[in-house]
Amino acid sequence: MKTLSILIPVYNAEKELGQCLDSIIPQLNDEIELILVDDGSKDHSLQVLQDYQARYPEIRVYAQPNAGCTAARQTALGYASGKYSWFIDDDDRLEENTVHKLLRYLKDDPDILIFGNTVDFVEEGYTFNMTCPDRVYLKTVDAVADCFENDNFNTYWNKFYRTSILKDHPECLPAGKENSGDLIFNCVAFTHAKKVISTSLIVYHYEKRAKESMVNRYLPDETTVLKDKEDAVKQMMSDLGAPGHPLIDNYLLREYEVFVINLFADGNPYNTQERLNLVREYITTPQGMNVIRTAQAPNTYSKIFKKTAESGSPAMIVRTYAALSFAKNTFSGIYRQFRKFTYTKG
Repeated sequence: MKTLSILIPVYNAEKELGQCLDSIIPQLNDEIELILVDDGSKDHSLQVLQDYQARYPEIRVYAQPNAGCTAARQTALGYASGKYSWFIDDDDRLEENTVHKLLRYLKDDPDILIFGNTVDFVEEGYTFNMTCPDRVYLKTVDAVADCFENDNFNTYWNKFYRTSILKDHPECLPAGKENSGDLIFNCVAFTHAKKVISTSLIVYHYEKRAKESMVNRYLPDETTVLKDKEDAVKQMMSDLGAPGHPLIDNYLLREYEVFVINLFADGNPYNTQERLNLVREYITTPQGMNVIRTAQAPNTYSKIFKKTAESGSPAMIVRTYAALSFAKNTFSGIYRQFRKFTYTKG
């Protein structure tokens, strides 16, 4: 059995795939396997993978008709033989000479290992670190709380998972949940984790491209996504014996914010009245207002949302985010500078 399976679903990533693989392959050793699944790419991604496989026979490449990221992850996991699995995005990269350092932590036999990453704003040309504490958690709920506090619970690429947990609980990769799947994945994995370790070591570079950002792309299943995430978080916290934990409201505040931003994302079909109706139906409900008033806002963006939403007025929320959307689209350079200086806690 290998120690670690690196699993990469690939879809239309021919431009970035080379830098991703070039950052991983030099760090492979006898303990690590690299498995790539092309999910019916329409560009030359599969050819890139086959070229790399010809040069590096130790990597394994599979191809399937397009079925979505979740299906590609399922396929990759099915081939995994490592004790631990690590899902990596096809357009990101690893810090040099770091993977072998992570393997040392696996000697303590965690179910989940969490590590640090950078967020690289590609167009803007700046980077900041997302750090984690150096900690062995005695209670899984404390690990979850730290992940929420550090804004890295939704992500899967900065974590190793015990492969047997993922294979024994296929509900961690639910079909048809592409836009809520990462959150559901972690809710299931942490529910069944007995031992979690975190390290401040920076390993992963998340390459954030503005044109691909979730906050810029309209999600047509937004109401279902919000409900799925709310249910998953509440179920996890109940299973972990902390159904009333404050982090639930803190997390939901962020998801309410994302919901409203999506109403103004590129390609959204809504007029003003439809936005008002959606905010009234999903945000300014009695439950929603209780969340908004009690939750702590983790950063400047969330503080803007919280302050606006505390009015309880759908019209105030819609006007505020209409203005922010106009400013983003009209004064994009200033907006990017604002984001640079506020994309931190405080």
